[in-house]
Amino acid sequence: MKQKNQRSQTLIISLYWLLVLSACSSVENKPKFSELQLPQEEKTSQDMEDRSEKATDGSSNNLNKQVQRPLIAEPKTPVIAANLDREPNQSSTEDSLQAIPLDRQKATKFVDIRGVGDSAMALTHQQPLSLTQRLPQGVAAHFGQRLDAFDRSGKSYRGDLSFINWESTVGTFCNRFWSTRGPRSFAFVSHPDNMSEIYKRGFNLIGLANNHTRDCPSAEEGVDGAYASARHLERLSNLREANWLWHGVGTDKKAKVKTMTIEGKPIKVAFASLYLAEGDCTYVSCLKDELTVLRSLRDADADIRILSLHSWTASTQKQLVNMGVNFISYYNGDIVFGHGPHRSSPVRIVESPTGKRGVLFESLGNFIHPSLIPSSQHIIGRVLLDLDSLQLRQVQIIPISVNRAHVSFSGTPNPTKFPANLNWKFVNNSTWQSGVSSSVKGAYSNIKSFKQ
Repeated sequence: MKQKNQRSQTLIISLYWLLVLSACSSVENKPKFSELQLPQEEKTSQDMEDRSEKATDGSSNNLNKQVQRPLIAEPKTPVIAANLDREPNQSSTEDSLQAIPLDRQKATKFVDIRGVGDSAMALTHQQPLSLTQRLPQGVAAHFGQRLDAFDRSGKSYRGDLSFINWESTVGTFCNRFWSTRGPRSFAFVSHPDNMSEIYKRGFNLIGLANNHTRDCPSAEEGVDGAYASARHLERLSNLREANWLWHGVGTDKKAKVKTMTIEGKPIKVAFASLYLAEGDCTYVSCLKDELTVLRSLRDADADIRILSLHSWTASTQKQLVNMGVNFISYYNGDIVFGHGPHRSSPVRIVESPTGKRGVLFESLGNFIHPSLIPSSQHIIGRVLLDLDSLQLRQVQIIPISVNRAHVSFSGTPNPTKFPANLNWKFVNNSTWQSGVSSSVKGAYSNIKSFKQ
């Protein structure tokens, strides 16, 4: 009897260790998401295209033709961007594509994405102005009208996806500004009706994570201004059934995703906005939310990933560039719209370890904002992705001059001199201008493909 019990115990122990070993093997063989590496047998872009073309479901959806993006490990050390002059030139020497016209209706083979910089409709330390009130410049505090005065056709700034950095709290009243008024102290609150006006004119990517989103710690009903901003955007989203993406304020710090129909094809877009600062980040996406934002963009069920980054000092502008390179290199990023220095900064094409290329606009500069000083160092950034593969095909810059609430194409510098790891080509012909204005000029460059 004793021997029988011993045999039973031995059998039970053996089974136990078999189960343990099996479980350990399963765990060891299952890669953690953050530790995934490139496949051992790397596929070339041609392999991927050949494989995608062999899809048998007969669908014409562009997702069947997309170049697949293998996952790569997160960097274990901080990513430091190289000096721009040390970056390899990313202009294609083989692509003869001419500058795609500004009229997005003529860009039928592309996903047309554009971005403008710091914008608002507010005067410092004043209650938000209604659309009918006047600015010191003598014009209505109506963002839509200021857009129309700049370009009534909207062809210069309106793409399939159009980004704007809204550098202001959104609200109808401020009980208390973050500081008293002074030479170096500014506080902006813009009326929410302006958000409806920009949506009517095609802006559908709204970045709200920046220093001026925190300008009013006590807004309507005593709530935090950033929280009030999120509440107004949510209300407008429901009221207008808006097909837009806004991010950077509110309690949800993860990227937002929406399916946009472009040239009849559904394309999933992931978007997030981040402010490179510390402090009270309860209702604003800040530095402490960096990994939450980056990982949520990477993990999103999306075809295009876009990140808005806002700096506020020279040192945080360097952080912005490093973070932008990191996002494109290791988090499947496609486009970074940077802003904060109140003037334009270089355009950088970043090549990831997988061979995919993305665009980093280090700073777009300013756009319509009645409280910012006049300057001609600003751009509209434009990115054109191939509609079928979603590969980066062409980048354009359109220089603009900003005088507070007035924007124009006149008095701007030669765009081909704009710093970038690209060879710019000048464009100002009537075909490209698309009837916008005879004074609009730009520069463009076709980008190397996976095969180059």
